[in-house]
Amino acid sequence: MKIITAAQAAALIESGKTIALSGSAGTSLLADSVLEALEQRYLTTGAPRDLNIFHPQGVGDKNVMGISRLAHKGLCKKVIGGHWGMSPKMGQLAMEEAIEAYNLPQGVMAQMMRSMAANGPGVITKIGLGTYIDPRQECGRMNRSARDSLVEVMEIDGEEWLRYKPVPIDIAILRGTTADADGYISLEEEVHYDEVVAMAGAAKNNGGMVIVQVKNLAKADTIPCAKVKIPGYLVDYVVVCPDQRQSIDYFYRPSYCGAVKEPVTLGWPDSVLNERKFIARRQAMELRPGMLVNIGVGVSNGVPLILSEEGVWDQITLSLEQGQSGGIPVMGIDAGTMLNPRVILEHPTQHDLYHGGILDATCLSAAETDFNGNVNVSKLGKSLTGCGGFIDISSETKKIVFGGTLCAKSKVSFEGGKVTVLQQGTIRKFVNKVQQITFSGERAKQLKKHVVFITERCVFKLEPEGLTLIEIAPGIDLERDILAVMDYRPLISKDLKLMPKELFNAGPMGLKEAWAKL
Repeated sequence: MKIITAAQAAALIESGKTIALSGSAGTSLLADSVLEALEQRYLTTGAPRDLNIFHPQGVGDKNVMGISRLAHKGLCKKVIGGHWGMSPKMGQLAMEEAIEAYNLPQGVMAQMMRSMAANGPGVITKIGLGTYIDPRQECGRMNRSARDSLVEVMEIDGEEWLRYKPVPIDIAILRGTTADADGYISLEEEVHYDEVVAMAGAAKNNGGMVIVQVKNLAKADTIPCAKVKIPGYLVDYVVVCPDQRQSIDYFYRPSYCGAVKEPVTLGWPDSVLNERKFIARRQAMELRPGMLVNIGVGVSNGVPLILSEEGVWDQITLSLEQGQSGGIPVMGIDAGTMLNPRVILEHPTQHDLYHGGILDATCLSAAETDFNGNVNVSKLGKSLTGCGGFIDISSETKKIVFGGTLCAKSKVSFEGGKVTVLQQGTIRKFVNKVQQITFSGERAKQLKKHVVFITERCVFKLEPEGLTLIEIAPGIDLERDILAVMDYRPLISKDLKLMPKELFNAGPMGLKEAWAKL
């Protein structure tokens, strides 16, 4: 192992190489100093060129960090990403056909690294069947320039499976907290562990190179064995950056990595009942004590706050696809981080459990939904977001609770125990055909999953016959406020009910008392 500067690390990278990147969101486990140096080298010298980038998670701050540093024409040829939303600049290059753009499920990409470290055949799984990942749809391609077939359909014992093909890695650019003089790496201040050891193994066993950025340097053999996550024999170069931040919001917050348990008082930011709180409240009503629940981004991010207000959040185990469980998911730019986690698993291991069906429920957002229950969150117009862990989570979870407004850019009020539409939305979200299928309603029906869609005006349930209206909010007119702003007419339950009146309570809805009776 050799200690070098970020600029020296960037100088080692040759044109045409395939690079694997650790990291999620802002600066979490992201070797941003190395990427910054690589960007400066390219802007100064025009080299390297035509890089292929493999990043399982969203890497960046929606501005200049992460893969945004590589978003220059000519620097990258191909990008295979699990989530694109943290780098609009790279997404723009994809929309301009300046790169080959692919989007695969985040958890599958983490598992691909583990398979590639073992020189395996890739990942064989059912995750992605029936979605735009399926080769019979788009094969994970996100623009016309992307022509490779990274996924194929297989039949094993009469059942359909997908095989995600290996992507040989030349260079792994990773991050840790501390490196000893022999290159052994610990992650004691990191908010999750990603697939760093698998990435290192994938590069080394392909005859490649491993670069790790760290905050601290220690004497040889002084890091406790239990804290070592990457063995020194996998590490070629270490870049020491004392100013390395744990996350965008914090240089170091011990409760983010489980070093301490921070006293927390959760609650909604204000007392005003708005669309987000109303929907999150109704989502929380779908949960039950003892459940293991994944919390997604968007409106669903408010569910933990509702559980806290109701005094029941400690009766549920919350889980994030990055690997943490047992704490409180963080909102905002540090999403993907958990406050006071009880456990942090490696990224591929978390998705072993998710893919196996360990989750009892998940609360996710939905951008577009059709009559068959297909949902799109990955590509909207010219905006490329990608699926992240959405497909991994929703494919095998027992109960799926989608949340979102009925249409976009509407205005409603919640007063007097009823919902009043002040301005109808201008963008429809319940459409005849979704732009991409990120969640397959057809497969969900085949597997007999419990799927509900919660809005600020009504609730739908996915039935074998199609999307069915099962609840309507007091004050809402069925024809004017629901059907008139949908592209299609849903089925209407013969037992159509009003949404629970407790949703309008100024204080708790009574979940604690209701759960005590279960």
